[in-house]
Amino acid sequence: MKLSRLAYMGLAAAVITGCSSVEKERASGGFEYVNIQPTSALDIPGDLEQPEKGSKYRIPETDIAQAPIGHRVNITAPQQVRPLGLGSRVLETETETRVYFDVVDGMGDSVAEFVRQAARDVLKRRNLEWQEVNENRWLTEQMTIQQTIDGEGGFLGFGGESDSELERTFRYELLQETESHKRTTSLRVNVNDFTQVVGGEEKVVAPLIVRNLETDLLNAIISEVNRKQQLAVARDKAEGIDTRLSQAAEGHSIFVIEDNFDQAWPLVNLALEEIGFEVDDLNRESGTYFVEYSEPGSGFLFIGGDDYENLGIAEGEYEFWLLDDGENTSVTVYKDDELMSDEWMNKVFEAFKAAVKQQSKL
Repeated sequence: MKLSRLAYMGLAAAVITGCSSVEKERASGGFEYVNIQPTSALDIPGDLEQPEKGSKYRIPETDIAQAPIGHRVNITAPQQVRPLGLGSRVLETETETRVYFDVVDGMGDSVAEFVRQAARDVLKRRNLEWQEVNENRWLTEQMTIQQTIDGEGGFLGFGGESDSELERTFRYELLQETESHKRTTSLRVNVNDFTQVVGGEEKVVAPLIVRNLETDLLNAIISEVNRKQQLAVARDKAEGIDTRLSQAAEGHSIFVIEDNFDQAWPLVNLALEEIGFEVDDLNRESGTYFVEYSEPGSGFLFIGGDDYENLGIAEGEYEFWLLDDGENTSVTVYKDDELMSDEWMNKVFEAFKAAVKQQSKL
């Protein structure tokens, strides 16, 4: 079996390794039925009553060109686009080899660039050269696959009594479309300029073969997107979620947790408990924690020592208000309906920041 330099492609492995995949491409069992000849008409002796000849079960004559039979029949199953990655999906009405990606944690600021980089990595790993016609359309160079077909078993519907040479040429086209809101992008794979020559004669190939080539490459890219996204999430979790001290538009100090509200809400609960604020009540709808701060060792019937440091603030009841700010969550603190001062926020900030980061790693 001889392959061109570009024939080393995981995406085409099921196609180009015909020498070892023949048994998977044809039905099991014998094929003696292909040699069965029609039986002669029933010979009824003349002294017996002749039965009426009906046409109910007669197989009609057809003008359909001879189709593959026996070992020539290919049973390769169609591959399906597998949206296994978080945020990936296909449409039920989809007729193209296409997948959609919605932005999820770990993809950074641009889902389009994240998917684009994953596609580049797959092409590089498979030694495929490509040209970026524009930002959203890429064409690989033309590839040639050459292979000897085992005549006994046949290959993808071809074969016979003697071996023959198969040669395929094609190129991939990748098309990306990103929604105007930038949170969704799609990727489509086409196989272009496909030709197949068997024994020096060009042969028509079933659309299934071309579709499987497209699907295999697209599934590899989906897997790479998922792998990169999972690694990014793991890195972010290992590093923990950051919090910074900032100012609201009105000028007062706030804490800004660098994660969305859904992630920040439970973390703040744990972080507050860790630094000495006991949560008495909460209201997720309004994003409010009602807490009470006590200095270490000041509790009723206190025995031993608390595992948090004195923040240097007054004991008493406080309210922590969380506000969804898109990718971030802002935290404003009140006491008796009054905003806490910049000085108070500075005293609490380092302990609060460390607690949020620590809890986000767990």
